[in-house]
Amino acid sequence: MRVVACDDEVLWLENLTPMLQELCQKYDLPLELKLFTDGEQCYEYLLHNDAQLVIMDIFLAQGTGVELVRRLRKQGFGFKLVFLTTSNEFANESYELAASYYLLKPLQSEQLEKALKCCGLLDREEYIVLDTVAAPVRIRPKDIVVVEVQDKYCFIHTLAQTYKVYSSINKISEKLTQKYFLMTYRGVLINMQHVKHMDNKFFLMSNGFKAPIRVRDGAAVRGAYIDWLMED
Repeated sequence: MRVVACDDEVLWLENLTPMLQELCQKYDLPLELKLFTDGEQCYEYLLHNDAQLVIMDIFLAQGTGVELVRRLRKQGFGFKLVFLTTSNEFANESYELAASYYLLKPLQSEQLEKALKCCGLLDREEYIVLDTVAAPVRIRPKDIVVVEVQDKYCFIHTLAQTYKVYSSINKISEKLTQKYFLMTYRGVLINMQHVKHMDNKFFLMSNGFKAPIRVRDGAAVRGAYIDWLMED
């Protein structure tokens, strides 16, 4: 998460830093943080560097954060924006600049967390650890397209690559507890988020894999997929 913060109060920036570090650790997100006490230096930095989030104090030593952001918005910069101040005097103007949140000092960690969630920056990534033939790897369940058994191995297919794991599919299924996984056939587990087409015999997956549907209870398998679509 690339964050730029600007406030002419050094103490506030010193308080902000551990709050952001703690939140990023909590949500397993890397943090790249740039701090400024001078509005014009912050402005020049943002002209040439990308930021996902700008936390801007409204009252700066020279001018206001509102005017600084207005200049950046006029040039097309679309970063997420959180204004921070001790007064709500500029609240209406801040929202005109597409501010995602408006925080009052003194800042609390819970407030900051809520603001970052409103900006869509704290989507927790889920990972599982699998012992592949080569080495243990961390994989996001949502990236898995299909798991299939071949001989004594499970092959875990993502859009990027395939992992060979010496494990039963039942043990892998125990780790994949998300509602979007479905066993379609003995030895075949699919991520329903990656289904492109379904017919009576198979699911066509986003990587081109054709996942067979059990004959004996095919109606139940297809029904489970339809029920998931309706819930989703």
